[in-house]
Amino acid sequence: MKVYFSHPTFTYRTKTESRCIEIIKKAFRKEYGTVDVINPSNFGLRINPVTRIKKADKIVGMAVSEKLLYLVWKEMEIAEQFGVEPFIFYVENKDSLGPLVRDVPEDIEKLSKDESKIFSNEILKKQKESIFSLVLGNWGGRF
Repeated sequence: MKVYFSHPTFTYRTKTESRCIEIIKKAFRKEYGTVDVINPSNFGLRINPVTRIKKADKIVGMAVSEKLLYLVWKEMEIAEQFGVEPFIFYVENKDSLGPLVRDVPEDIEKLSKDESKIFSNEILKKQKESIFSLVLGNWGGRF
């Protein structure tokens, strides 16, 4: 079974991404056996994701602070066009992962391109500040 994992680029190559993938595999392995997670961070933003989304049986979109960033919900819409079953993985930070729920809840906030950029920049600013805290002995980035 193939699961496309749609998540914000600021979570690419992070502990959060790795832990989410492991949780996704574990959640679907019980019912489906072998689970292949299609991770866009492995092929980058230059490759059109439509072909990979079409090949998936399920799509898991990461909601950060109960918000779907623009690229995530757009990929969720593409998946819907091809009958790919949707799931949402709620994430607050690297220590608060889950739950993984079927479908896209009506009350989840879908951010526009501009809202997504502002939201991402706020998170990245906090990440950068936490890097400076490493020098001071207080490492603790959100993702």
